[in-house]
Amino acid sequence: MVVKPPEFEQRLARGLEPLYVLGGDQPLLIQEARDAIVAKAREAGCDERLRFEVDGKFDWGTLESQGASLSLFSSQRIIDLRLPTGKPGRVGSKSLTALADRIKGGGESDVWIVSLPRLDNQLQKSAWFKALANAGVAVRFNDIPLAALPNWVAQRAGSQGVNLTRDAAELIAGRVEGNLLAAAQEIEKLALMDLEGPVDAARVAQGLANQSRVDTFALSDAILAADRERALYLLSRLRAEGTEPLLILWVIARDLRALVALAGNDQAGFKKTRIPAFLARRYQARARMLPASAWQRLLAGCAEVDRCIKGLGEGCNAADGGARVWALLDQVMLHASRPGR
Repeated sequence: MVVKPPEFEQRLARGLEPLYVLGGDQPLLIQEARDAIVAKAREAGCDERLRFEVDGKFDWGTLESQGASLSLFSSQRIIDLRLPTGKPGRVGSKSLTALADRIKGGGESDVWIVSLPRLDNQLQKSAWFKALANAGVAVRFNDIPLAALPNWVAQRAGSQGVNLTRDAAELIAGRVEGNLLAAAQEIEKLALMDLEGPVDAARVAQGLANQSRVDTFALSDAILAADRERALYLLSRLRAEGTEPLLILWVIARDLRALVALAGNDQAGFKKTRIPAFLARRYQARARMLPASAWQRLLAGCAEVDRCIKGLGEGCNAADGGARVWALLDQVMLHASRPGR
């Protein structure tokens, strides 16, 4: 049976089942579901846990022998089987089908957790997956749509005692670009800061900027806010921390491509940048602050930085190319974050 996360949570609250199949490409959701099952199993006195990671050299015979053996410490164990590729191969397929048959026949006392990547149509049509789903509970963890991500961020923050305003939730959602693990980490940092009252975007940005390491996506905030002073400060911090110029250039160039597209009313071009739709208004407002030709020149400046990183530009030799790269990045950020007309 393939169920959605809410139904999985309800069933788990009622009691343990012998087999759980967890599928999705968000590591955070899979890990938290796995942790919940393990916690429930340990409440039931299941203390022993065996973990297997399936790769090209995995010995399925070892897994079968472990499944057939009895524990010296407990009548029930947790067997944590992880298939990162979702492709067990011919031998693995037979082994998983046999496992499903044993479970359906009541011949398994252990609790099995099988973790897979995204449950796409091809995977769900495989005989071994159908066998597992029929023998236990399969849970499909879909990605959180970008438009719904601010709500997810706000709810998760609230569960940790952090009251975020809408703009603060949107800021965090925009920074992590759909990576739920990164969003959870940002929320944990805010929870540790013990901020009182509703936390707005300005307080989130300030708090994150004051941490020991600077997030390269904070540069986007400085560009959108036309905050030259903060832009150059962040750039200097990133340089001091040894951040690769290529990573910084990627962030700046992405933003400039978006601004060029919006300045030219090219919605298709903006979508290609993969910037969340709920941030479109901020980018649109910023695009209107400078002529389209100005954004184009800045994007051309990024191309010059890229050539310098590769050692192809004037003054970008191996001896002092690093200094020239950072000087060019300073110039791009200085103009990209200048106030509008």
